[in-house]
Amino acid sequence: MLLILTLAAAAYAANSSSLTYAPTIAPCPENQQWIRPAGELSTAEAQWLCGRKRVVLDALSTYLERLGLEDFDVCNYTEALKECNYAHVPTIGFAVSGGGAASAFTGAGGLRALDARIPGTTEQGIGGLLQSISYISGLSGGAWPVVGFATYDFLNADEILDYWQPELNRFNATNDTQFAVTSKSMFGDLAAKFEAGFNITASDFFGRAWGYEFIAPPRAGLNLTWSGITNMPSFKNFTMPLPIVELCILEPNDVEYFGIELPTPNKTLWEATPFEFGNWDGPLSGFIPTGYMGTPFNNGSPANAEVCVQNFDKPSYVMGAAGAAFNAWYIEDKSNNTLAQFPKRSEIANTLSPYEDHSVSKRSFSFPLAAIEAVVTSFQESFGLDLTSIAYNNVPNPFAGMKAAKLGQAPPPSNLSTVDAAESGQALPLWPQIQPARGMNLLMAWDDDEDAVQLNWNNGTNLYNTYLAANSSGLPFPIVPPPTTFINRNYTARPVFFGCNTSLTTTGDERSPIVLYIANAPYSAYTNYSAAAEAVSREEVREIFVNSLNLMTQGNGTLSKDWVTCLGCAAIERTLSTVGMQRTRQCDACFKNHCWDGVEDNSPTGVVDLPLALDPGLSFAVWNLTHPFVPS
Repeated sequence: MLLILTLAAAAYAANSSSLTYAPTIAPCPENQQWIRPAGELSTAEAQWLCGRKRVVLDALSTYLERLGLEDFDVCNYTEALKECNYAHVPTIGFAVSGGGAASAFTGAGGLRALDARIPGTTEQGIGGLLQSISYISGLSGGAWPVVGFATYDFLNADEILDYWQPELNRFNATNDTQFAVTSKSMFGDLAAKFEAGFNITASDFFGRAWGYEFIAPPRAGLNLTWSGITNMPSFKNFTMPLPIVELCILEPNDVEYFGIELPTPNKTLWEATPFEFGNWDGPLSGFIPTGYMGTPFNNGSPANAEVCVQNFDKPSYVMGAAGAAFNAWYIEDKSNNTLAQFPKRSEIANTLSPYEDHSVSKRSFSFPLAAIEAVVTSFQESFGLDLTSIAYNNVPNPFAGMKAAKLGQAPPPSNLSTVDAAESGQALPLWPQIQPARGMNLLMAWDDDEDAVQLNWNNGTNLYNTYLAANSSGLPFPIVPPPTTFINRNYTARPVFFGCNTSLTTTGDERSPIVLYIANAPYSAYTNYSAAAEAVSREEVREIFVNSLNLMTQGNGTLSKDWVTCLGCAAIERTLSTVGMQRTRQCDACFKNHCWDGVEDNSPTGVVDLPLALDPGLSFAVWNLTHPFVPS
């Protein structure tokens, strides 16, 4: 990527439009709880979830009626859940991994496949599950559709694709339009924020660029805030899932290369929902209202009662924070792809997991050094900011001024430096959804981090890393085998459930959710294109969408007749005991086919080289003769 950047500082004057990227200042409200302790849901989220579950039950019952499970009385199940005041309606989530543009589009395709509004999905037996989902989460490229769907008031994927216009390269526009602007204009947006007295970094710039693709206009959502999603009609009437974006923070003990830091494994993961911003389990944990996330804090309250910051949480800022990997791109480029080892961006052998060593390696993902240095030069000449000033996302620390969590630790800094959460080893944003307070029953994990070396498929690293972290932290989660088992047992090519039987969970009981691992794989199209792709044709995205549908339906049941049934069984499994019902024989049989049985296969593995599942004899070379796709 070669960014077209005008380097004259005078060109970056703030845009005079009333739509501005600059946050605003207002007196702080009285009687506001500023830092809510972690452990339970906020009152606002709990109330929203209560309303969402009523909508979910209607959608779920319709979906189950269409599915026609054997020996299962949908009416009795539904009525029993109503008698429990909807408290035990299944809590279902969907998470989209990091992986740049690759994960953004294949993950959007996964969500599309579950959407009853898309023609053909109900006939193939899975449409309606999206309407039954209460939470969607994303990080890095996976955050792009999560943020995008929310800002478009949860339009369906086919409708939203025409707005996204993926064929446009947002980094080389030569004039300003509704869906792409010049780098000069984007730096003008940053100038407005800078001149208002706020820190700006590379993540602000990249967030603005990605925002012109994925965020509703005008001007990549400058009329919106992340907290303002709660005012969207689809959110207010509970027909939109709660979107969650995940990021991680840098800390004093992190490693440093070329003067730039990388997080060590298993760092504290933070989340931003339209309700709150914070973390569940850090040395200092808790949440603040997202609408005030730009406010300077001191000892649990705003540092100045007359200075509360609003409009800091622009959707493009949140998107940029979720994908703040500028530090890793720089280190990887400077080290000739030998450092910055985190999922989707390394190709060093024997570093499959930052927790354990396995003989499978990863791939490289980065922007060219010339592009990285052009960004650095532009910030230097425009704002006087050097590399270390712009390498990480920046946000005021809600815990500033508080006592250190442990004796001898440095006090919390006034600002947090945050980066792409994939850098910590977990490129699947599952952490927010497996918190006990959210009571997750079924969690679908879409993985397109492209961590299988050479051919950009996937190998289970991210799910395994989350299992290790959850087990270490005492969180409920299925037991997950090492990535070698994923490869050897073909879990990189077909969906697989973990935790169907509670004996294969960290808690040994129903507190642990069932997790469905879905690795992007070729079914009707070879979709292992570059995570760094800057433009993708609409025709190619439509092929990606069809491929994701074929993956999610197993080729409309041609590859597995009981697969669609198993999805329905998993959706209700964890709630059956709450209404006095038991797993049916049909569900028991399908779980035997599609749930991990606890058997590991850690024999040596080769390259993950997947054929088209629906046409195994059609090689990529032959397929590509008549398709628009060109791999990285």
